[in-house]
Amino acid sequence: MRDGLDARHTLGRRLNLAAKAVRGHLEHRLAAAGSSFAVWRALFALKAEGPLIQRELAAMLNVEGPTLTRHLARMEADGLVERRRTSADRRAAVVHLTESGEAMYSRLSGIVSTGRDVVFEGFSPREIEEFVGYLDRLIENVESASPSRRHAPARG
Repeated sequence: MRDGLDARHTLGRRLNLAAKAVRGHLEHRLAAAGSSFAVWRALFALKAEGPLIQRELAAMLNVEGPTLTRHLARMEADGLVERRRTSADRRAAVVHLTESGEAMYSRLSGIVSTGRDVVFEGFSPREIEEFVGYLDRLIENVESASPSRRHAPARG
């Protein structure tokens, strides 16, 4: 305890500082490679999930539709993604990785992996696993306490 504050009182600040530090570190590495964290996140989501409807991708990335639209327009101009309209809903665009997007994902994946090694330097595999578990539990606690999550219809 320092200055009358226990770890619970400083946890939010520390989580914020840690997230900013990690993101800043990755942003710097990705910028040096001619990319950005936003591009990486979109490429990662599309690689992990496959083609997604634009609004699903926005929800997954936790960004507003217009923000994602700007990112996708830039990524499409760079040849990384392609948006295709569906026959069922002409308003819905499905976002696909292109061959160039796949290649960029592969290149950036190595950069992010190296960055992750820096972030977790000095941590044992067990410590990393425990840390991730604690963060997952914290996220679950907050999400389950959120009114919008508690009243959401069950999925299944």
